Amino acid sequence: MEELLTTAAQVLGSAERILVFSGAGLSTESGIPDFRGPDGLWTKVDPDDFTIDRYRESRELRVRGWRMHLDGELWGARSTVKPNRGHQAILRLKRAGRLAGVVTQNVDGLHHRSGLGDAYVAELHGNVRGSHCLSCPARWETETVLGWVEEGADDPHCPECGGLVKTDTVMFGEMLPEEELRKAGLFLAMAEAVLVVGSTVAVWPASDVVMRAAHQGKPIVIINRGETEADHLAAVRIDAGIGDVLPDLVEAILA
Repeated sequence: MEELLTTAAQVLGSAERILVFSGAGLSTESGIPDFRGPDGLWTKVDPDDFTIDRYRESRELRVRGWRMHLDGELWGARSTVKPNRGHQAILRLKRAGRLAGVVTQNVDGLHHRSGLGDAYVAELHGNVRGSHCLSCPARWETETVLGWVEEGADDPHCPECGGLVKTDTVMFGEMLPEEELRKAGLFLAMAEAVLVVGSTVAVWPASDVVMRAAHQGKPIVIINRGETEADHLAAVRIDAGIGDVLPDLVEAILA
């Protein structure tokens, strides 16, 4: 492990700015389940139900989704989830002027809560902080909508037009947010190296960021428990928990 850390620090330390590509494995230490693990999201929700068409047509699915969100089964307990050691290590890169930006598949908003400004984070799969009406431009903080659920609106509808309400997370069948894609492209152009943390790099088109970096000849370092789809592209691959490794890696990069 020490040798891998040393090599990873050398690879990333030679880069003026680093793009961090983060996935669900970064947030598990914060109490948020990943997707494919033994207690992951796909053990609770059928992926085939996680589509925008199913959401529109199934009241039962919407009721269950809002209840799971309220109970912390989807994205962790609202009152206790907070950024972990991995998020703080990434923030340290930013404060040192070495972070091009974070491209994340996570929707939990923990990068923002760690102290990274919006200008440094591209949330390709949206986020759970906000919610919107599917029929009109109305928007709310998700906490506001969850308040309606607590008051008895198990399938909340827009008070303006009566349309369905949905969080700003991207479901299968929806386009990725255009502004977040623009930021991801900007971060990639600025970066001289890529650090993948907690992602299997398996979900397209988000994974295209890593593939494009490799095509451009930018070195890639991967920290993840288990194999990823980009292992063959990595200069260094470390099989470990993010919180156990990333703080030490950042320390070595900035030394």
